[in-house]
Amino acid sequence: MSGNQAARAVAARGWLLILVVCVSEALMMTGFSAYWSLLPVLQPAWSMNNALAGWLSGVFFGGYVVAVPFLAAITDRIDARLIVLLGAALAAAGLLGMALLADGFWTALPWRIVAGAGLAGTYMPGLKVLTDRLRSGNQARAVAFYTSCFSVGSALSYVVAGMALEWLGWRGAMLLAAAGPLLGILAYLVLLEPHRPQHDGTPRGHVLDFRPVFRAPEAMGYVLAYAGHTAELFAMRSWIVPFLVFSLGTGGALDLDATVLAMAISLVAVVSSFGGAELALRFGRRRLVTSAMLSSFAVSAVVGFSAALPFTVVVAVCLIYAVTIQADSAALTAGAVAAAPPGHRGATLAVHSTLGFSGALFAPMVVGVVLDEAAPLGGTTAWGLAFLSMGAMGLLGFFCFAALARYHAGRRD
Repeated sequence: MSGNQAARAVAARGWLLILVVCVSEALMMTGFSAYWSLLPVLQPAWSMNNALAGWLSGVFFGGYVVAVPFLAAITDRIDARLIVLLGAALAAAGLLGMALLADGFWTALPWRIVAGAGLAGTYMPGLKVLTDRLRSGNQARAVAFYTSCFSVGSALSYVVAGMALEWLGWRGAMLLAAAGPLLGILAYLVLLEPHRPQHDGTPRGHVLDFRPVFRAPEAMGYVLAYAGHTAELFAMRSWIVPFLVFSLGTGGALDLDATVLAMAISLVAVVSSFGGAELALRFGRRRLVTSAMLSSFAVSAVVGFSAALPFTVVVAVCLIYAVTIQADSAALTAGAVAAAPPGHRGATLAVHSTLGFSGALFAPMVVGVVLDEAAPLGGTTAWGLAFLSMGAMGLLGFFCFAALARYHAGRRD
């Protein structure tokens, strides 16, 4: 089957299109968690305290936040497939730069920013690739599959980097991770046809004119809730491997690879995200989001303080935390897509990503500062306060969501 025939076959079958886009997303994310997985090695090698390690984690999202307003919004005007190809190339370049040129905080910093810009070009534009090519009736579950596969990519990245570290060293692990985005580029070129975005005929403003989105309270409620969600999620993912290593060294008796456990925690989040999307369809998005965000905060108050308990208990609590954090992920993104003003879906996804990932820019550093400042209180107490600070980020998002939902309901009445 030629490339054109393969692309036509994918375009004709909705389930196959979802599969191709989701698998490509996971491939393009093989470097996403690599730094976090390698952090127990890189932090002492580069003489970084927790705050600096957190900054180097968060600056990745700085690159994302700078690039995503344009890269996501422009998909209302040109084929999102082109933006994804650009993003995957940037993701690969960031990983190659880290592998070949980084030897400390400052030399790694620009490559983390480039890699973050790569995610900006692949994640939300990839969702636009999918929704532009699907009939509207299939979009809610397609969004759930796609956002759930974000956790698949994150899990794959943890284990690829962690396993490669033993055989290839950290530079070799980064080089291996760079192969994923390149494979994703190949899949997009061979299996996806070009597609011009539809236009409803209304006059267009500047590509970076987001005022229609800011004037939509329902959409902004989901956006701000997503900001709290991502801050909490990526703070947890930034520090989960060091936390598991700490727990193994204090209360754990099992000699397990913390990166493999981090992968398992990310994979559990896949089931949680998709399950949450299904529950949202049955019981309502607002009810699901409210329950998930409050539950996540409650569990965050327990996770860090469990560090000295038997390691199986620690892992179980971490798994529960992953489930509660991720339960509302697909529902939040699907809600923003559904509430987008007509003709501004790409712009809505741009705002969704920009504000959403702005929290992730600072969250890992905030947790690092908490760990440094609370260190005199003892490791378990410091980790307990660190995880509680993560939960507080999500709780702030919930308060914004509840306030805007109430305001939107009042406007309709």
